[in-house]
Amino acid sequence: MSVMLVVAVFVVFILADYFVLQYRARRGAVAPERELVVAPDQEVSSALAGAPPVEPVWVAGYQLPEELSYHRGHTWARAIGPDTVLIGVDDFARKLIGPIRALNLPKVGSWLRQGGTGFAVQVNGRGAELIAPIDGEVVEINPALSSQPSLVSDDPYGRGWVMKLRASDLGRSMQNMLSGSLAYKWMEDSRERLQMQLMALSGSVLQDGGEPVADFARHLEDDDWQQLIHELLLT
Repeated sequence: MSVMLVVAVFVVFILADYFVLQYRARRGAVAPERELVVAPDQEVSSALAGAPPVEPVWVAGYQLPEELSYHRGHTWARAIGPDTVLIGVDDFARKLIGPIRALNLPKVGSWLRQGGTGFAVQVNGRGAELIAPIDGEVVEINPALSSQPSLVSDDPYGRGWVMKLRASDLGRSMQNMLSGSLAYKWMEDSRERLQMQLMALSGSVLQDGGEPVADFARHLEDDDWQQLIHELLLT
């Protein structure tokens, strides 16, 4: 009987010690610190800071965001202030020109005329001029383009904006631009003209259904490419 009593007491002490240790472990345990991972902010130009991103709208196979106004020479303008706009190239021009390797841009302080030459691009040794969509003074060149001119073709409606202009009469310039249903119809006409031109020049760059192959500009002869640039970009 005494042996059983001793064993029982011993078991009680063991169980008590176990529960005390578990209690202390729970109280003294400290959750391991989690490393705070902060995703780096996407590099955003100061000119675009605060401006809502454009919404992709597809018209005739090309992106045509409704927040922008378009020149018939396939450049765009986006008002970011009462007299200030950003300008760049549209998706149609981007695909027609091809991957941009270098830029020839006006100096800050230069005055651009709507419909006149705004800037030039270099693509695989070939050059093309693009239209200034509005009248205005160049007040800023996109600083990212000095090291990444390809942004103009890689992200034409975002980080690939080309210049900031200050207009003396922005309202008058904007009256000559296209937006909404007029822009949609113009883009559809542009696609049709391009397809007709490519059929006459080189049917090999057209897929079944008449759509140009990817990077079709690279497959065109220099003279044919320049002809398309002059006729469709109005330079």
